[in-house]
Amino acid sequence: MSPEEQIAEQQRLIAWLEAQLERQRAINAELRKAVAELARTFQESLAAAYEAGEAGDIEAVRRITRANQRHWQAYLQQIVAAASGHGEQTGGA
Repeated sequence: MSPEEQIAEQQRLIAWLEAQLERQRAINAELRKAVAELARTFQESLAAAYEAGEAGDIEAVRRITRANQRHWQAYLQQIVAAASGHGEQTGGA
């Protein structure tokens, strides 16, 4: 392989690596977004369940718990999609 061909091959490799780095950065951003949303929603539902429990509203606690379960599933799917590089998916908040 000539020096020019080696340089061209190295430039192609560098371009490919840069593209992979950008892809990984995008995935990381999606993961951070999904985890932050999950934490926010969990804190909100925990506070709402606590308030309902303090008020003795067991049906509200059950309703909040079921909604929280659905939200967790949606956010986990969003995290899995982001981690596997399938782009942004919306979670159910």
